[in-house]
Amino acid sequence: MELYRACYRSKIRWDKMHLPLPDEIDRTLLRIRRINRKAGVTGALLLVDQHIVQILEGQTGQVLDTVYCVMNDPRLHDIEGIIHEPVDFRLFPNSLMFFRDLTDGIAASKHAVLRPLLDHPGEVTREEASRAFGHFATELQEGRLTNDMLMI
Repeated sequence: MELYRACYRSKIRWDKMHLPLPDEIDRTLLRIRRINRKAGVTGALLLVDQHIVQILEGQTGQVLDTVYCVMNDPRLHDIEGIIHEPVDFRLFPNSLMFFRDLTDGIAASKHAVLRPLLDHPGEVTREEASRAFGHFATELQEGRLTNDMLMI
């Protein structure tokens, strides 16, 4: 089974939002997680200024099908691929869709690796995206290790 990783950045079309942002996010994440569970896709979604940056992982066909669905979402435009490659492992193996809202700048002020996403969200490089998602993957892994040690 070949694993594949895709990461993209997209601008948000605020005029296509039907609900207040927190409700839109909750509804969208619920739908994404349901679809990803069936497809075997994992990943993470970051809300950054007027953009989202998302990483998807799984079997090639399922990941590319998910990217195709994203490309047809009327709430998004100017979708730009950042990473598209076969991989040996998943960064987010147990996360149907990890989410972080970085718009308040607090996380970025604590973790310099996240700063570029806010400084120039429209020009995220492969390295910047990889470091940012790697930060959250490490954070999740550390939490899992702590839970395992505490037998939670």
